[in-house]
Amino acid sequence: MSRETTKYVWLKLGIRITGALCIIATILLILLKGFLLEEITVEGLSYYTKEEFLNKISTEVSRKNTLLFRLKCARDGELTIPYIERYEVEANGKHGISIQVYEKILVGCVKVMGQYLYFDKDGLVTETAVERIPGIPVIRGLEFDRIVLYENLKIQKDELYSVILNITKLVKEYNIPAESVSFNSRGEVELTVGTVTAEL
Repeated sequence: MSRETTKYVWLKLGIRITGALCIIATILLILLKGFLLEEITVEGLSYYTKEEFLNKISTEVSRKNTLLFRLKCARDGELTIPYIERYEVEANGKHGISIQVYEKILVGCVKVMGQYLYFDKDGLVTETAVERIPGIPVIRGLEFDRIVLYENLKIQKDELYSVILNITKLVKEYNIPAESVSFNSRGEVELTVGTVTAEL
């Protein structure tokens, strides 16, 4: 092959590569500019702020583009996040994302060795944390031998769970900043709000 032929082949190859790169760059530019993420709505949050939740499921880069956001969520699947049962991500056109969050229903917690262990209406221990979540009362006076995460808390009477659930519902409904619910040996209940303790 002559030198002139070789130059021609390399020139032709260079033109094709440049053309392909231009096409790819154009497509990327269209995708980036055409799918700018302008609004993210999140509903159903009470344990996290919107920013805290978004930091757990996305990156700053993915939050700038609707396609990148959806791709990251699809690749990662539904992440396990404390206090969150599940969440659904949907696109709102080319420039918006809406997220519906379903939180775990926590009715109370017990404090053991400096840790708060949270349980649901059935007594299933679902989460553990060093700090107490505002609005979730500490339950005192429960008798149990051991606590295992993701197992039911075995207490002296299972019917106490329905009592705790009813009190928690009322506390949330009337926005009462309850700190603790206590059961004495006779099964009587006391609710503590700040420095005030009320017998129920």
